[in-house]
Amino acid sequence: MTGTPVPYNMLNDNMVMTMFVLNIIGISYVFLMNGASILERLKCMFYYESKSTPYNDRTHITRICNVLMYGQTAFYTMVIVTKLLSESGVYSAANGTPGLFGIILLLFLAVLLFKYVSYNAVNNILFTKQQSQRWSEVYFFTLKLLGFVLAPAGMTILFAHDRFINFVKFYLLFALLIYSYTVFNNLRKIIFTQRRNYLDIFLYLCALEFLPMGIVWKFALQMSEFLTAKI
Repeated sequence: MTGTPVPYNMLNDNMVMTMFVLNIIGISYVFLMNGASILERLKCMFYYESKSTPYNDRTHITRICNVLMYGQTAFYTMVIVTKLLSESGVYSAANGTPGLFGIILLLFLAVLLFKYVSYNAVNNILFTKQQSQRWSEVYFFTLKLLGFVLAPAGMTILFAHDRFINFVKFYLLFALLIYSYTVFNNLRKIIFTQRRNYLDIFLYLCALEFLPMGIVWKFALQMSEFLTAKI
């Protein structure tokens, strides 16, 4: 007699839960070793001073904390994207997550590298060295903090029932608005300091933010369809 198949649940996926536990341990280390510095830098993001000196990000402990924070952002991005693709019917999570998780991780690293190269190249040409350095510091710090912002949505997906998926979608929309406002506000304060420069900011973000992310999302959809067809 054949039993009824149990729907896939990330909570029962040993690989996902192992990554979750490692993430919790890593972020605990971050708060223990660098929590005060993170809070200070967060404050500086919203109270920017034009004559402030760039933050020293080259200590051994800070580098470790940076990797762990990027790891948190990558982990919750993988969880959320996998769930959204599954909800949209593009990818069946029942086929397993390792392949899709690996692709999303590679895409995350590729996007991170692209952003680092493209933003620095463009900013070093168009703006002063201090503006470029300060913007890179603030922007990539925002990406590291994104993991903390995505954590509630990721934990809801992992531990709550599917009926909360609408909450996750509304929360992600809210997080996107906060992220967009943070990036826009710091661009206006650090680089585009002249008033009514909104068109320049929009074109800047279209070239370096919106267009690349649209390409990445399209690629993720195509790869998820490929995995679903092959597995």
